[in-house]
Amino acid sequence: MAARDDGEFELILGNKQLLSVLFIVIVLLGVFFTMGFLAGRSTGAGTTVAQNKQADKLPLSVDAPNPQKETIPPASDADMAEKPAEKAPVEQPVERQPEPAPQRQVEPPPAPKKETPKKEAAKKEAAKPEPVRAAQGGYTQTPPGGTYLQAAATRRAEAESMLGAIAGKTGLRGYVTPSPKSSELFRVIIGPLGSNESVANARVKLIELGVKSPYVVKY
Repeated sequence: MAARDDGEFELILGNKQLLSVLFIVIVLLGVFFTMGFLAGRSTGAGTTVAQNKQADKLPLSVDAPNPQKETIPPASDADMAEKPAEKAPVEQPVERQPEPAPQRQVEPPPAPKKETPKKEAAKKEAAKPEPVRAAQGGYTQTPPGGTYLQAAATRRAEAESMLGAIAGKTGLRGYVTPSPKSSELFRVIIGPLGSNESVANARVKLIELGVKSPYVVKY
């Protein structure tokens, strides 16, 4: 606190002192506001209680006669006889119309399925007549597909005789079939042979039997 020349004193407060004073003022204001609120609330509650007590002491109100209200005299027996009794309305029966029978929906027949080109080709191939093939060891125009060893090419009678001799001595089976090189010649073919080992064994048997240089043909 600093003294001035005129005898008065100057009060110097820092930031901390100012904040302390402001906080104290806010606390005091909050205390005063709380006290005022509590006092007003207690006063209002007392007034409500007093009003309720006065309402309990008041006498019950009685409806005063209304001079303007018209009184209706009771109806006499003659008046009742003149008025016909009102008949209650008679309910007429309502005719129920028969419900229409449910209509069945007729489903259209399913459309025919179109076959794929592969199925059509397979059916055509199955419908084709297979070529007539002779039994194993005889004459045939077209032998089964496969690998054969040709033993000779000669006339048909000689070819069939040679095929029978080969089958009897070696157990090999085959066919007699026309030769594509000449209409007068017929091949003696052994087979069909499924593997290279079967071809080699059949060639050895034919060479031992006296057949010279049998060679492979395919059908």
